[in-house]
Amino acid sequence: MKIIMLGAPGSGKGTVSDCLVKEMKLLHISPGELLREEVKKQTPIGKEVHKYMDKGLLVPTNIVTDMVKLEVMDKKDFILDGFPRTVEQANLIEDIKIDMVISLDVPEAEVVERLSGRRSCLNCGASYHVKYIPLKKEGICDKCGTKLEQRKDDHPETIKQRFQVYNKETQPLIDYYAKKKLLHKIDASKAPKEVCKAVMEELKKFKKK
Repeated sequence: MKIIMLGAPGSGKGTVSDCLVKEMKLLHISPGELLREEVKKQTPIGKEVHKYMDKGLLVPTNIVTDMVKLEVMDKKDFILDGFPRTVEQANLIEDIKIDMVISLDVPEAEVVERLSGRRSCLNCGASYHVKYIPLKKEGICDKCGTKLEQRKDDHPETIKQRFQVYNKETQPLIDYYAKKKLLHKIDASKAPKEVCKAVMEELKKFKKK
């Protein structure tokens, strides 16, 4: 199956994708990771991409689209995570023949709680959550004893802004796939296991058609 996974920051795209990779042996494709890998390898595309990243600019649509098309060429079972982001990009990848578009819907308040509660250890890279992954000692990494940090983009006001920007930019894309009868909305406000189960059920229904 060829699947596109849509969802605001904090909606659980990564968690659900990991679940599908494990349960259905789907390939997880993240354009962001592809771009970073090209930059790391210093390929011709990577050097071009780095010029934009270094200036904090968005990588042009044609470059990202070409990379995605190259990556999915001859592949039948994958999840495209976080791409396309615009109707223009969706039109450019129409020839890939996507089977389903899963939209993980979650209220703003839930997103704020999820992301604002995240804490990271800059020393060993461990991640925690004040509610879902509690600490033995508040504010201190269980693994190495280093003081934990909260990312700047995980502050409530920043999260709200990111959420609103996502909704504004993505709504035309949601409408686009809804008209094509490819869109499947999932309530992502529930526990991760329940969300994964709901997505799996949607996929099973599709396979039975």
